[in-house]
Amino acid sequence: MKEDGRQAAPDAVRGMGQGMLWVFWLLVLAGGTLLVSGWNESREQAGRTPAARVTDDLIEVRLQRNRSGHYVADGLIDGGPVTFLLDTGATTVVVPADQAARLGLERGMRIPIRTASGRDHAWLTHIDRLELGPLELRDVEGAIAPGLEDTVLLGMSALSRIEMSQRDGVLILTQRR
Repeated sequence: MKEDGRQAAPDAVRGMGQGMLWVFWLLVLAGGTLLVSGWNESREQAGRTPAARVTDDLIEVRLQRNRSGHYVADGLIDGGPVTFLLDTGATTVVVPADQAARLGLERGMRIPIRTASGRDHAWLTHIDRLELGPLELRDVEGAIAPGLEDTVLLGMSALSRIEMSQRDGVLILTQRR
């Protein structure tokens, strides 16, 4: 007993109390992390839907640059939903192999390719219809590449058919009718 008449808490009880305190703070930290990551994800998703303006003589699509400095937008390939990453360094539209299978794209001739990761191979393919908001392109050359993540690289086989301008973090794609 202590001098004031209270019993000293056994070490096991004191250890349990400290353990509970650690668990509490870990849960607070984990909850804060989930909250912030969900907020960041919603910010990334917000710019993926293109803003559009359609007149009698043109279609204009505006894309907001994301925090990574890229232009990413949701669209369609042959009616199937995809996420595009606009890539002026890509010669053609490059579809990840798993996405191509889901979209029903057929593999054509096998070709060598050079990527940021080195040399690899891909297969030529044909895209009947590519849509980005109200922009629609028909008969687009493409390639099916293994090892890519879920994002389709929107390369120059599509981008060369529309006008592009960039200003203040906004990419404006214009298609004349």
